[in-house]
Amino acid sequence: MAGRNLLRDQWVQGYAPAPGEVESVEGKGVGKVSSAILQAAGKTVLLMGNEAIARGAVEAGLQVMAAYPGTPSSEIGEALLDASRESGFYCEWSTNEKVAFEVAAGAAIVGARAMTAMKNAGLNVAMDTFMTLPYGGCKGGFVIVVADDPDAHYSSTEQDTRLLAAYAEIPCLEPDCQQEAKEMARAAFDISEQLELPVFLRSVSRISHASGDVLLQKPREQRNRIAFNKHYKLPSRWNVYGPPGTLSKHIWLKERYPEAKALAEESVFNEIRTVPGAKVGVIACGLGASYAREALAGLGLADQVNFLKLGFINPLPEKLVDSVLAGLETLILVEEGDPVVENMVRAYAAEKGYTARIYGKRYGGIFPSYGELNTDVVTEAAGRLLAAAWSGDGKAETRDAIRRLVIPRSSTLCAGCSHLGAYAAIREAMRKFPGTHILNGDIGCYEQGGYGIFSAEVEANEEDGKKYAKTSPYEMLDTIYVMGSGIGMAMGQAKAGYSLGKVLAIAGDSTFIHATLPSVVNAVHDGADITFLVLDNYWTCMTGHQPNPNTVCGPDGQALPGFDIADVCRALGVKGIWTASCYDRAVAVAAIAEAMAYQGPAVVLLTGECQLQLGRRVKRRAVKTHVDPRACNGCKRCIQLGCPAIRYDAAAKLSSIDMISCVDCGLCRQFCPQEAIIMEE
Repeated sequence: MAGRNLLRDQWVQGYAPAPGEVESVEGKGVGKVSSAILQAAGKTVLLMGNEAIARGAVEAGLQVMAAYPGTPSSEIGEALLDASRESGFYCEWSTNEKVAFEVAAGAAIVGARAMTAMKNAGLNVAMDTFMTLPYGGCKGGFVIVVADDPDAHYSSTEQDTRLLAAYAEIPCLEPDCQQEAKEMARAAFDISEQLELPVFLRSVSRISHASGDVLLQKPREQRNRIAFNKHYKLPSRWNVYGPPGTLSKHIWLKERYPEAKALAEESVFNEIRTVPGAKVGVIACGLGASYAREALAGLGLADQVNFLKLGFINPLPEKLVDSVLAGLETLILVEEGDPVVENMVRAYAAEKGYTARIYGKRYGGIFPSYGELNTDVVTEAAGRLLAAAWSGDGKAETRDAIRRLVIPRSSTLCAGCSHLGAYAAIREAMRKFPGTHILNGDIGCYEQGGYGIFSAEVEANEEDGKKYAKTSPYEMLDTIYVMGSGIGMAMGQAKAGYSLGKVLAIAGDSTFIHATLPSVVNAVHDGADITFLVLDNYWTCMTGHQPNPNTVCGPDGQALPGFDIADVCRALGVKGIWTASCYDRAVAVAAIAEAMAYQGPAVVLLTGECQLQLGRRVKRRAVKTHVDPRACNGCKRCIQLGCPAIRYDAAAKLSSIDMISCVDCGLCRQFCPQEAIIMEE
């Protein structure tokens, strides 16, 4: 715990460096105060979509916010956490999405205006409560913001969560721009309180992470009164099992539908334009509406077709659909993600006897059923269907020209990242045991250990037990799915009788808290012979360096009780526990090897603070690490570390150190058999 105690002392009390060690000490707070979402009403400011949603919540009189960071949703929590310091509402990073959902839900039950935010996959973690809470609804406004990720820029799936909003039978809003994202976030609280139901606000990456002009309104000054009544308007309102029973509460939820539908029909977030005698119509949702408008303008058809933009998509505003469908021969559905609204419209059109041919993503659809839409995709598909001429806007040619100029590259771990040391130690420890070992991955910065960067091209084959060489940290992981899945899969492999090698799992400190505790208990209970490696870099790094219970300091830099992962594992019954620094290669290798030889569940805690966070707190002077060209023989062993600060000149057959990115972590020195890498005293 020495490193963690040092972190606490540096962060909370200020770091007093030795003479010449550092140049300066950065500020003690986590992040910067986001003044953009607290600017005065009447101003038009440039906001990221996530910031716009946060501003909408502030304008609505938010009282409680709870979230778990997950790209592309993280900035909502970041912005509101910063704003909470000045605005007086409560905001927290919860330990996972289920906890975040329940914190916000609990606040809404006692009357507070509450919000929770997460990414698409995060909703899966909260699903149990998400599906049950609507049976009793809420008293205060409760807004559930989920950021979907079409094209899987940051995610393991392209999951469209609008399906889950319909499944839960709650209203769903979907913005088409940053301004509307703010307006919807504000209005969602009113809708929620009117219906006494949670309201679902679905964003996508191109809304969440793009910026646009947003006109700010005056925040609501009134704050909801906090109180509790267990029989509020219903017997045993907040107890789904209480009298008169679960079925009656589902009936109550069904009875909310007509009022919700009426709100959808009259919503300002739906826009309709009809053209007398039109034979073609377009229904577009969210960001798809922006693409559709541009496509129709580019094709010269904007004033020739019926157009319905839906922002309030569930319940489906059927009267508006009637208005746009009347007399049509062709209807085009444009939406980002799955054909959610398309399926609703198809079912409704069939029920009402409309004969228009519907085109979208189903039944020989004109749009791909995967990936993102954009203006070009919509324009090309609509133009082909409607035989409308389109000469193009030159964007495709420009993109092709840029692609030819840009050198392809993938993400890498940062210079001096503790995960580089962890993977190097794991690789060396594995070599001490014969066989084909399985390293089950998890989600975090370290997931890049399965990206395959720098690895040789591999052809698929069906050879059982085939072993592959692992020469870089980017080809270490054998399985990667979701947060917490690695250790569970390792248990399954061990219990299935896998004996061709060792079975290991890996997770970060935030993921350990988020999703692995029940699995650790299960491993102890079943006596699974697995090695569980916890990479402890003190922060929730991949989503923007948010603090977690393992960080020992809170969002404002205040000291918090230390969360000791090793002690937690002991309390859960783990007997074999090792701790080692990622930056001490020999010690880390020995610890991992001993754990792999141990019979039963073993945990290895590999520690080393994120170098980006360390660099923000302690600014170092000139880099001391360099390569002695007289001693370097070009063996490339240092390259296998995978650190982006290490350069190799193929012509000269010499390595060198990038003085800009190097952090003097000392890992590369432990790799060089010629001792050519030197760190000056």
